[in-house]
Amino acid sequence: MQLLSGLNLHATEDGDTVQAIALRHLNTGDLVKRKPNAKAVYVINHRNKATKTRPAEYSLSDYEDVNREIFLKEDTIVYTGFDL
Repeated sequence: MQLLSGLNLHATEDGDTVQAIALRHLNTGDLVKRKPNAKAVYVINHRNKATKTRPAEYSLSDYEDVNREIFLKEDTIVYTGFDL
């Protein structure tokens, strides 16, 4: 993985250029990866609001298996802009 100039762009081993961005700046339905070279692709489902006892978090489903769901904090860095 190589960091390219500006906008947190990374070159992956596959030849893709992905952008690192905080989860809070993306929209429902966007496709993301957790690491630049990851094979698993996730779809953003919805945002759970913050409460007094827990921070806001996002629900993401695996693109290949909708029964697999993960929850990530809104400040988590994910990668977007790749080719499927």
